[in-house]
Amino acid sequence: MTPAPRPPAIAARLVALALALALPTACQTSGASLQASGAGYRAEDTSVPPSPHGRVRWKAFLLAGDSSIKAFDNAIKDLAVLFEGRGVTVAQRFSSDPAEATGAVALATEANLRRLTLAAKAGAGEGCLLYATSHGTVHGLRLTSDPDSGRFLTPASLRGILAAACGEAPTIVVMSGCHTGTFLREDMVGPDRILLTAAGTYQKSFGCRASRRYTYYDGCFLREFPRAATWQDLYRRVADCIVVNRSGRSRSRPPRPRPSSAAG
Repeated sequence: MTPAPRPPAIAARLVALALALALPTACQTSGASLQASGAGYRAEDTSVPPSPHGRVRWKAFLLAGDSSIKAFDNAIKDLAVLFEGRGVTVAQRFSSDPAEATGAVALATEANLRRLTLAAKAGAGEGCLLYATSHGTVHGLRLTSDPDSGRFLTPASLRGILAAACGEAPTIVVMSGCHTGTFLREDMVGPDRILLTAAGTYQKSFGCRASRRYTYYDGCFLREFPRAATWQDLYRRVADCIVVNRSGRSRSRPPRPRPSSAAG
């Protein structure tokens, strides 16, 4: 019997979406513009040309911006295990809970995010993966332990942090929280960047309750990441997972996660 193939490495996942998309360098506000063929991508498909990022060494920065509930730190802890199990170096974790921010975990402030991502700046052959989860508003993602920033990570601040730490390296950004579509802006996209958000600019996300281990988006991301063949496939799987979680529990229409990418 032929042994079952091993799950594709994260490099294949990161590359595949860029190959599957044919999008202009612009902010995307709807999943309708994504090519339908991307979800059918297979790592062994010889019709897909080799990727320039196939051998990228990925490093991740994981941020929990609010300590009012444990769900955000729970997600970051479990994402670290998930990513490291797939060959990603977790360069830095951030938490807004002072009790969590000890040793290898830094307090989630804009200054620390800027300083520590720059210290682990992507070099030749490396790529950046930033996953941030917190409460959010149209102004940005909450950083409740950071009075110096006004307790928000704004789109302008994130743009500067990514420019300094990642430069032109292939970059994946996942913003999980209410109103995170505010990060989907023209100056946030580039030829080697994928940006996923849990909701549109004027939409709330769901599942931010003390009784839940994760928010809906974080839980669905953790569940579907090992099953997805591409980032486009992951986007769709997470969106469907959220709809299932919300089904029958509220009359509110569940938010659709938002993708943004430029073909690389």
